[in-house]
Amino acid sequence: MKSDFLKNFQIVPFADIGTAWTGPNPYTQDNSFNTDNIQTGPITIRLTRQREPIVAGYGMGLRTRIWGYFVRVDWARGIEDGIVLDPMIYWSLNLDF
Repeated sequence: MKSDFLKNFQIVPFADIGTAWTGPNPYTQDNSFNTDNIQTGPITIRLTRQREPIVAGYGMGLRTRIWGYFVRVDWARGIEDGIVLDPMIYWSLNLDF
């Protein structure tokens, strides 16, 4: 195949799951993920709520090489607190996958 574009063309499904936290474990109230500080003038309000710290995402991507650069276009959806979020499109330009 002589076309560099077609030779490197890929359709890639993907999925990801993970978490991050502060403190001894992700479910403690001291986890910064569960705390929002809102400051309005001299008043500071601290909201503490328990959210699911495990988040996920999935989608489909197209990859190829154009003029020596690897180009990626991904369509992805996130899952946070058990709710599927609206889709987003990501563009990437790299020297390597």
